[in-house]
Amino acid sequence: MSLAPPPGRVPPGTRRVVLSRGAVFVGSGVGVPILCIPGGYHGAWCFTPWLKLFAEAGIAAAALEPRGKGTLDAAADPATGVEDYAADAVEAAAALGGRVVLLGHSLGALVAMRAAARMEGVAGLLLAAPSPPGNLPEAAPVPTVPEGALLRPPVEKVVVARYLGGMRPEGLSAYRAALSPESPRALNDRYALRIPVEPARLAGVPVLVLEAGRDDPERHPAGQDEAIARFLDGAHQLLPEAPHCLMTGPWAVAGAAPLIAWHRTQLQR
Repeated sequence: MSLAPPPGRVPPGTRRVVLSRGAVFVGSGVGVPILCIPGGYHGAWCFTPWLKLFAEAGIAAAALEPRGKGTLDAAADPATGVEDYAADAVEAAAALGGRVVLLGHSLGALVAMRAAARMEGVAGLLLAAPSPPGNLPEAAPVPTVPEGALLRPPVEKVVVARYLGGMRPEGLSAYRAALSPESPRALNDRYALRIPVEPARLAGVPVLVLEAGRDDPERHPAGQDEAIARFLDGAHQLLPEAPHCLMTGPWAVAGAAPLIAWHRTQLQR
């Protein structure tokens, strides 16, 4: 599957539902839907491969376009924080009918955890290469960035090292060009460990944490992703050859497989 975004950065086979500050692209499928939440600099387009794979598996799925991302660049705001993105996710879940599985990637996983804590009846949490809660004992802080102005997407060298495990698959230039400027406040919410998550608020919610074996060790040191799973009383699965952005490019099929299996086991019994 291609690393490059689809034309117009709109996942094919979806319909766009406008939210107060964001949007959600809704695909096909039946049953409890999976709401995919992108991480820093990324928009809904990055989940195009997984939306296709979920649809082929008969699973309803959608992708959140958080404020200021992807097709909503005009709404970007350097004061946007994780809690604002979580509000977009809660609104998107309501648009899907309320009972959803929240699937967050990277910073989007922290958004998913915060959104789940605000909602009733969350059917599950799928956390792919997740940013940690600020109150996770094993959480590693990251040097913060200057606030006050939007941050441009990383240069190609950093994208390759941080997101793609040092690899340069076809479509790399188009992939980097599709990245959106990011709010420094949202990044620092993660880097400075400013966003706690109370496990008791998520008691009873089934959780699966996917760890990317070729992830950036500064942001995802050994043991951190597994510690998130323990913290939330969830399951953990390591994909040894997957890079941080395991939802796209040549890694999409292997990355989606455990998510599809989880959905069938937890929600289609």
